[in-house]
Amino acid sequence: MKKAILFIVLPAAMSAQVGINTTTPAKTLDINGELRIRTLPAGLAADDILSTDANGNVRKVSRGDLGGGSSSGFNNTILGYDPKPVATRPQPPGALPGGGTATELGCKKWSGNNHTYCAYQLSQAINWFNAFSFGKQMGGYLVTMPNDAERTWVNTNIVASGTGYNLANNVWIGFNKIQRPGNPDQLQWITGEEFRINWSTNPATTENWFNPGEPNNSGGVEGATHIFAGSVNAERRWNDLNGTLTANSSISMNQLIIEFNE
Repeated sequence: MKKAILFIVLPAAMSAQVGINTTTPAKTLDINGELRIRTLPAGLAADDILSTDANGNVRKVSRGDLGGGSSSGFNNTILGYDPKPVATRPQPPGALPGGGTATELGCKKWSGNNHTYCAYQLSQAINWFNAFSFGKQMGGYLVTMPNDAERTWVNTNIVASGTGYNLANNVWIGFNKIQRPGNPDQLQWITGEEFRINWSTNPATTENWFNPGEPNNSGGVEGATHIFAGSVNAERRWNDLNGTLTANSSISMNQLIIEFNE
């Protein structure tokens, strides 16, 4: 009697991307269709909550962030477009709005919100409005930092010397003045996020990093916000400026940080 033995060999680890109803998966598991899970265990109060963006990418959101902070306040309507996954950003970046080209210096992900931050060196200086358009072109947006935790991480890992990016010049960020009918102009994050409030001070303060005395809307024309060049302000604090300018203190606006929601 002959016996047949069937061996099934499986790799120790699989790193390929798997697609269901798609031949071009963009994630480790990419499902082109509906998802159903028949049985789920009961959760705990400390569990994170799953959410999806406009492209169906699944993320986790901390329950603690639902009341405020950098994850819960994002508003696509205020931003004016739907951000794209970081993996789909143009490589190379292509031509800049207003002229010139950009070179990507590198990207890092922060575990605090699972966002990715990419640094860019520009071949020529750029004003705030073209910088905003560049963020949209890349599928992300000008970096926003509505709380101390995010701002500290960005400063330490992207802005500061020694990060490998050398962002020593002025850097536009996503905080700009808006005009609402019948109301005074007001600065706001382009994503609709709100500053985290520090209630331990009297009066309570926001967790911002503006230089003392700023923003001051000097001359009534300052509405955009940038990070000071390192040679001007060692702490790399923020300052409001006319958004049509391409330099401050004779130092170019030729470096950017683009944030992606994954």
